[in-house]
Amino acid sequence: MHHRPDPVVTTGRGAVRGLRQDDGTLAFHGIPYAAPPRGGGRFAAPRPHPPWSGVRDTTAPGPTAPQSARSLGGVDMSPYFAPGWVRGEDYLTVDVRTPAAPGSPGTPDIPGTPDTPGTLKAAEHGLPVMVFVHGGGFVAGSTRSPLYYGTAFARDGVVLVTVNHRLGIAGFLDLPGAPANRGLLDVIAALRWVRANIAAFGGDPRNV
Repeated sequence: MHHRPDPVVTTGRGAVRGLRQDDGTLAFHGIPYAAPPRGGGRFAAPRPHPPWSGVRDTTAPGPTAPQSARSLGGVDMSPYFAPGWVRGEDYLTVDVRTPAAPGSPGTPDIPGTPDTPGTLKAAEHGLPVMVFVHGGGFVAGSTRSPLYYGTAFARDGVVLVTVNHRLGIAGFLDLPGAPANRGLLDVIAALRWVRANIAAFGGDPRNV
């Protein structure tokens, strides 16, 4: 059986390698849209991520924002929503699921839908894009929740982007000299990343 290679897409900061799912859709996990919020940047506005050389592996989920365990009546709910806090500082990231990434080796034709009937139209204009910010009341949650995998969107011709952002104290505590609502500033930075990069994943930056 012919094996199609995993997709490689070039973003504004460097190339990323994703994963080809069994249904033919493509998944990219943990693509940075901002620099890790460490040191003096922990309570600052999001900053651009440094460029990288080579191809960054985005085939597996990355770290999540620091957060407490989610429980209901003393029962750990993490298996149903997300794994909770997965340690690592480079967590200002997005996950992308797409039917196809133009120019990536082995990319299949983009499937036709009532709104995007076939590869030609999708190639000319790009596919519609949905950006989803996870739930959790700004104190918990991440893109790693199975509830947000969204492969059905990709199968139906929609590029789905899910966003990790700072939570709790790091994202929303009012501190002297620090910008307010830093977690929402992260989301705005992610939207700017989408506008600048989503065409490389087959999406239309004008239709988000």
